[in-house]
Amino acid sequence: MEEDRTGGGFALVADIPIEEVRTAAATVVLQGHGTDRQEYRLELHFDIPVDAKTRKVLGELMSQADVRLSRRAGIPAHPTRS
Repeated sequence: MEEDRTGGGFALVADIPIEEVRTAAATVVLQGHGTDRQEYRLELHFDIPVDAKTRKVLGELMSQADVRLSRRAGIPAHPTRS
């Protein structure tokens, strides 16, 4: 796992250029392939419905984004069970 350039004790998991954005009343789904060639999907769920105009703007903005996913360094991704 690569060390995150932002510091703060986080390790980079994946850099993901967004390839697809889908929106619904209270959800935005971002999907793309990371630099590790794996496919990633991020779902954002809102507590309130988002109107169609706002969903369109969010979709346009997020389709131009890259997602950088990091996690606290030193914590295993899948803890082993005893």
